Amino acid sequence: MTEPSPLLTLFQPEEVRRKAHLLLDRAVAGDLEHVAVSLDNLDRAIETVLETTRENYPDFQIPPYGLWRDLEAGGIDRWAALADARAFETAGEMLAAAADLAILGAFMTTLHPVNWSYEDRMTETRVTDRTASALAAFHMFAAGSFSAQMTDPYRVDAETLVRLDLKELAAGLQWDVRDNVDDLLEMQRHLKRLGEALALRPDLFGAEEATRPGLLAITLAQNGDGTVDAGDLLDRLLEGLAAVWDGGAALGDMCFGDSFHHSGLPGTAEETIVPFHLAAQEMVYSLVEPLAWAGFEITGLDKLTAPSDRAHAALFAHTGVLTVRDDGQDLLPDIATDRMIEIRAVSLALTDRLADRLAAELGAAPGDVPLTCILEGGTARAGTRILEQASGNKRMPGKFLNPGAVFWLPFGA
Repeated sequence: MTEPSPLLTLFQPEEVRRKAHLLLDRAVAGDLEHVAVSLDNLDRAIETVLETTRENYPDFQIPPYGLWRDLEAGGIDRWAALADARAFETAGEMLAAAADLAILGAFMTTLHPVNWSYEDRMTETRVTDRTASALAAFHMFAAGSFSAQMTDPYRVDAETLVRLDLKELAAGLQWDVRDNVDDLLEMQRHLKRLGEALALRPDLFGAEEATRPGLLAITLAQNGDGTVDAGDLLDRLLEGLAAVWDGGAALGDMCFGDSFHHSGLPGTAEETIVPFHLAAQEMVYSLVEPLAWAGFEITGLDKLTAPSDRAHAALFAHTGVLTVRDDGQDLLPDIATDRMIEIRAVSLALTDRLADRLAAELGAAPGDVPLTCILEGGTARAGTRILEQASGNKRMPGKFLNPGAVFWLPFGA
């Protein structure tokens, strides 16, 4: 079997994990410029996660991490209500619609106006951050904003993404056309780029006359003898949507998306690149349930990593495991990028350490408790709560994790 090119390994979750643990080891040794780690405080993080899990899932029957939990905000299963109303005739129809929404929802979790909150007016639920993005995407999806067929509103068509009207987008997001015009234009461009990327890869996203993101799940499911490999799904998403992941590291004509050069790593240019691929991995996590609903098993989920996001950074910062040495300082762009990489990579690797320790606390062997359940049961929820309750400099500022304001990364200021 031919070994993958060293450059192509940067798209693999195994390399995401390897580089993250490399930086964690350096942090533990005190060799990172911007981040320090105290593993002695990891028990505090575990206690916080277990407390959150017991509160939300006292029977420890934990569903997978992903978009669908955000769509249950306020205790309402919005997708179930939509699916009942639609009465899908086949599992394939349901899978295509749910996969469309899963990919779109992750794609729309981006930068947003400062202090943005979204109100689900039907249920009078007001939410912020990634849950706001998820509910906005859901309600626009349910209204047919992304469909090219009037008789079938619950779909995402490439041609509709390309020509999405700015006023309709503003109404759907509850953003002000005048006050938030720059954000709206960026989101409009973002969705147009998605539509264009889908149209360029009909082999991945096309079937008959349709071009939709969810058709990738259909194709892989049909070719997989009842199973879909998570690593293969991630690879296809990164390949097919390569055109939209701009703003990260690049070498020659190859762009690596959510990957960045760290000036303190030795070796060749490619060896200094630290990959994350947050948005694409979020898509895979959110496709687990649609595939299961349609009768397919997704394998290889253990290859995926924890989200390298603000919630996980906040969890470890709040519990004293992670310290940002230059917290509050404005840095030059290259130095700020190094800080961002260190925070994200170390938080990701610390989640692996926590997962192993948490499994032991529950009397299980490392790896026996799925990471996706640990994320949903505790780490993502605990970190999100910490951010919601924090204020001022106790919050993990979004600019730490997105100093270059890459639009498709989800970190706010």
